[in-house]
Amino acid sequence: MQRYYAPFILITGNFFFTISFSLVKLLAISVPVETIMLFRFLAGPVYLIPYFLIKKKQLKVNSYPLFFLRVFFGISAMSCLFMSFKYGQIGKSMLIFECSTIWTLLYGYIYKKNIPHKYTFYAIPLAFFGIYLILQPSYGYNIGDIYAIAGSILNAGVYITLKELRNSHDTTTVVLISYLISSVIISVPNALNFPILDIQSFVLLILMCSIGFIGQCLMTLGFKFATAGISSLLMLSIIPLTTISGIIIFNETYTSIIWFGIFLISLSLFIIGKWQ
Repeated sequence: MQRYYAPFILITGNFFFTISFSLVKLLAISVPVETIMLFRFLAGPVYLIPYFLIKKKQLKVNSYPLFFLRVFFGISAMSCLFMSFKYGQIGKSMLIFECSTIWTLLYGYIYKKNIPHKYTFYAIPLAFFGIYLILQPSYGYNIGDIYAIAGSILNAGVYITLKELRNSHDTTTVVLISYLISSVIISVPNALNFPILDIQSFVLLILMCSIGFIGQCLMTLGFKFATAGISSLLMLSIIPLTTISGIIIFNETYTSIIWFGIFLISLSLFIIGKWQ
């Protein structure tokens, strides 16, 4: 039965992420993105500090500069992702954002001399062609897509710094410190102009950050029961889930060319996740 743990846990985690991101898109209509991010980051300290106190777990930080880099990339990437939800389509934005895997691979190849698998060499240009079909630059650029691309590049920095931090810190420490610093930083623009929230918006913000935090916990747990490659493949389930959410909840539609681009990028990410 244990072999079914990872698929069930990771797909369930992505289901929670999809609900959380759908709430972000819904909230972004009337709530500033920086306020949405504040609630999201506050979920870390609110839920993890009691855990540390109950477990009497020592909070030890070995590299503050690396944590600040992680926070910089995290805030920047999440800001771009949420802005892409606000101005673009949630399914397409999530797909482009997942291309951060490709930028991470290119970074490893150029700066770390990590040679990708031969199938990955074929998959990367396929993904770029898929991105081209989705963006359709000859018809002009959608601001949501631009934010999604910027977010995917910045999210590669999250992956790179996270890998370095995991060499000397456990998961809960990384999440707590990163979210704590992020919430302090993002509280500055909120302090300057905090919006007046009605009861409905406040409840949705609490649901959004709580459901997203559950997704984060499930993702972390799921990686325990599967290899990195299998886990990466299973995490791709967020692409069809967010696409379905966009179609059903937000009445999003796609042309046949965009559907083909979605297929090419999904296929490329599948190949990279399986063989890389």
